Amino acid sequence: MNLFALTDDPSCRIKRFKISADLQNDINQQFMNQEERFRTTTKDLIPFDGKYKPDQGETLFIKEFDDIDGLEDAINNPLNIHEINPDIEDFERIKAIFSGYRADKEEKTIILIQNFEKRRIISTSGISIFHDKDEYIKIIGNGLTLDSKLTAILENKELKFNSFHLIKQIFDMASYYQEATDSDIDSFASLENIHVNKKTVLIENSDSWVRRKLWLISQSQILQKIPVTQIKAIAAEFSIELKTEKFNDEEKICIPEDKRELKKLLRFLDEDYYKSPLLNNGYISNSKRLIP
Repeated sequence: MNLFALTDDPSCRIKRFKISADLQNDINQQFMNQEERFRTTTKDLIPFDGKYKPDQGETLFIKEFDDIDGLEDAINNPLNIHEINPDIEDFERIKAIFSGYRADKEEKTIILIQNFEKRRIISTSGISIFHDKDEYIKIIGNGLTLDSKLTAILENKELKFNSFHLIKQIFDMASYYQEATDSDIDSFASLENIHVNKKTVLIENSDSWVRRKLWLISQSQILQKIPVTQIKAIAAEFSIELKTEKFNDEEKICIPEDKRELKKLLRFLDEDYYKSPLLNNGYISNSKRLIP
């Protein structure tokens, strides 16, 4: 099991660490233990749709993940990969650390991936020390520390992960997780039952969270399917202030220019509110998964 770095260097996305035989054994054992822990703590596999936030024991997966960076090729042909330079500049370009192996019986390559943060870099710019044989000694040379757990496993074009926040720092997830473009926002603002006072303000207020919600709302077509009067009545059940105005005798939902109020409205329109079936209490949900 070789050790690789996935970097943000467009000219050389993957680099290989040259490691000693003793360290090789430790790395093999650590990654195998982390793989076992990842798999044994996974109780349910949930298809990734950009909406659902997994609970403990649930793992998201993408069935046909495009290994555009060539992680599998690196595992199977490690000598073709350039070695990483042991300098801070190279280390700061690392997005992920990965290793893996070829499971010949199953005819597949298992890729074990860890997220990497700059705080894991050990630099000679200061003094780094560690405890050895009853005393602290200085670390000579640049280095890094590995994570204690896996972020993802990639096998047979299937990517499994628990945190979208971490995985999007490693891979380009644009084709699996979409956000509304300025053009999409313009289309949203032009819906018949929506009134936007200033489109420029809506675009300015559209951070990543807002753009995601706008895209999800557009995909659900909830504003085209549910009359404004019904949306307004349901909002009242959750004590959500939904401002509407009539234009040519047609009632429209007014989109707030205040960013905080905008997010409250979008959370409601994306159906993040629900009522408990027994006590009829109102709640906000961070995750949504359809009941089969």
